[in-house]
Amino acid sequence: MADDPTSDFLARIQRKWDRGEELAHEEKLAEIRTRSKALVWTGPESELVEAISRWYESGWLVAGSLQDAMQKAAIHFVGADGKPITISNGYEQPQPSPKVKGKISRKAFVTPLLDAKGWSILDWASEAGVAPATAVDYLQDKTKPYRSTRLKLAKALGVSVEHLPR
Repeated sequence: MADDPTSDFLARIQRKWDRGEELAHEEKLAEIRTRSKALVWTGPESELVEAISRWYESGWLVAGSLQDAMQKAAIHFVGADGKPITISNGYEQPQPSPKVKGKISRKAFVTPLLDAKGWSILDWASEAGVAPATAVDYLQDKTKPYRSTRLKLAKALGVSVEHLPR
């Protein structure tokens, strides 16, 4: 039985079209990767939640709780559209009690967030719009900054001011 030349031709055109779409998608992902240090997650949110859970349970991702692990890991990912991924399956930002806040040093809280963003203290201060000495003094517990300063520092890190140790 002879092949239908028309269907072969249409199949070749479809493959070229599909390949063109794949290449365009890859170019978009490459552009996102060059603009940020985030990883591009193209799967459903549920799979990301499962992956982060496995990382936490295996000990690969060190965190105080699974919710903490979700917060720590999710900041490393963006969707195919370049927007940050927000994990909504009941994994909200943890709300530590005031007693827990007092036990976490400023430096222990901030350093992993700076590392995740690839920032130095100077980068953080610049992003927050404060003097570098303000950020350094905050980390070294030399000062008790105004709430407005803490708000700037927290906003630059992407956390609420309530989470930033006093």
